[in-house]
Amino acid sequence: MTRISSTAGDDPSGAPARRTPGRSPAGRSAGANWSTTPPPYSLGSVDNALRLIHALDERGELRVYEASELLGVARSTAHRLLSTLCFRGFATQRGDSHVYLPGPALADAGLRALSRLDLRQVAGPPLRALADETGETVHLVVLEGNGARFVDGVESTQPLRVGLRVGMVLPAHATAAGKSILAALPPERVTDLYPRGVQTLTDRTLASLEEIQRHLTTVAQAGHATNHGESADDVVAVGVVIRDQARHPVGALALAAPAERLLPARIPLVAQRMHRAAATISGHLLPGATTG
Repeated sequence: MTRISSTAGDDPSGAPARRTPGRSPAGRSAGANWSTTPPPYSLGSVDNALRLIHALDERGELRVYEASELLGVARSTAHRLLSTLCFRGFATQRGDSHVYLPGPALADAGLRALSRLDLRQVAGPPLRALADETGETVHLVVLEGNGARFVDGVESTQPLRVGLRVGMVLPAHATAAGKSILAALPPERVTDLYPRGVQTLTDRTLASLEEIQRHLTTVAQAGHATNHGESADDVVAVGVVIRDQARHPVGALALAAPAERLLPARIPLVAQRMHRAAATISGHLLPGATTG
């Protein structure tokens, strides 16, 4: 049950308001330490596969005998692990040799991480400026499957405010930011995101794929999305999509406030300011940046 609280944080596209009086130069990830004894619940085959992925990323190529020595397993076992990584796209084999190289899945994972980092870095100043200009809580949101993940935010300083939900994932169709991203996708892509039905959070949440598709048409026409108590009561939010330089949707800005303050007459002005912030972010993104 949601409520106005003096301590709990809030989702920028409709969670409760509250009232108060990269990779290293050497190529090694910070958490990698292959000399450490793995935890007792770890799976040996999974651990070995991850160690090979790390070695491929660090060395650029790996031979079967090297993988065997690294893992302390038979060459046949090392070969099976490398073949599985090839099957899943994390490695490729150089011709008919026993030399393995990093695969496209490994590269894609790194590019997605860099793209998201780039988006957060670029969005930081406009996000703070938008919060200062409007006096409300704002978030940077990206799409994860059919969920909206809040990856950064600036909380309002007003006594009655919507708090931060950085790190949370909510159904995209129940958030203003999520809806603004969905509205920028082809309808068939949206359909593919909902293979098992639609989750509702309140009695105002869009409750079917048909409702979502109809609503997204109006969002696309308006140029911004709104959320009137669709993920929690007494909170109104506005969402505006962020596009990269190729016009692909890569995220969204969300602004949320208590319903008593973000009245319908104020929303067009808020959306206008959000579009300016989104355009600033888009102008500084790497061409073709994605967030996965």
